[in-house]
Amino acid sequence: MGIFRRRAKQPPVARPVIRNHTYEDVALDAAVQAVADGHITAATTVLAECRDEPELRALRLGVLRDGLVGGADELVELARRHQDPELWLLAGTAFIGEAWAIRGGGRAKHVGEDRFKMFFATLRKAVGPLHQAAELLPADAVPWAQLLPVGMGLQVDRDQKDEVWREVITRCPTLFPAHWHRLQILAAKWGGSHEEMLSFARATAELAPVGDPVTAMLALAHFEVFLDRHTEALERRDAHEMVRVKWRYFAEVRPELQAAADRWMANPAPHPRTLEAHNLFGAAFALAEDAVRARTHLTGMRDHVHDIPWGYLAVLAEDIEKEYQTLAGPYLGDVPLNPLGVHGRWI
Repeated sequence: MGIFRRRAKQPPVARPVIRNHTYEDVALDAAVQAVADGHITAATTVLAECRDEPELRALRLGVLRDGLVGGADELVELARRHQDPELWLLAGTAFIGEAWAIRGGGRAKHVGEDRFKMFFATLRKAVGPLHQAAELLPADAVPWAQLLPVGMGLQVDRDQKDEVWREVITRCPTLFPAHWHRLQILAAKWGGSHEEMLSFARATAELAPVGDPVTAMLALAHFEVFLDRHTEALERRDAHEMVRVKWRYFAEVRPELQAAADRWMANPAPHPRTLEAHNLFGAAFALAEDAVRARTHLTGMRDHVHDIPWGYLAVLAEDIEKEYQTLAGPYLGDVPLNPLGVHGRWI
């Protein structure tokens, strides 16, 4: 359908939305609360119990990070005293969180020189603790995965980034967040190119085991291209191009997205990133007007909304929920809120 498509009516009642809680892990939720109350041992406990489950370990670490910002130096002291790999891992991750809090989420051209200096200085502090964690647990892919965004932020040379990537995939070839970071490293906005990023995403989707949601990297790559084109049109104040990109881009790439999504859904395995993958595919197929797949993946989200990709569709971050209601609503108008009902570590 063309640019002047008739939009479906918005559902009369807005759907309850849960923002950025795209997992079901009651132990993790308890640990997050305990850390907020000052009990860091809760974080080390939930990480230690999944040392042999890299996907779960990486998810838990990423969720715990927000509660550690501001406490990285204290974590380093604790790690030195106890030589605990979880404490070293938490310290490195806390420095990453602190660094990105300093930088902010905008494009580099909008970040001042002084802020960049503080960002680089803080991010460098993450390197040592992450190497300590990796040394104490040589088979653990997660410290190496954390070094991917560190290298990206520090703008180290490509050979070093590639070396870290090899360390990750040697230990866990399909680690979802590592593929996410690798894709960002290859993206044009970080000095790569759309072509290299898309080539990586396509290979990931084609080689992924059937049932693994890492195939959603292809949807993520297309959202990166989408965002770049939409932003350029916005800066040029080209309203026609903005509308064309929004309503035609995903229709044009729909066949390969269908193949990637169907490879996952042929026999989906329990996975901590299930809801994130549903977010990526759900938004992509809604924009592509693939009604069957859009409904499948939007329903699979259970109204748990992740800022990526929905933030890419909204002009302002405050519009994310409105964008979700507008785009997903027509596909979910008769679907009640489907809360997560399986309590445990895996979705």
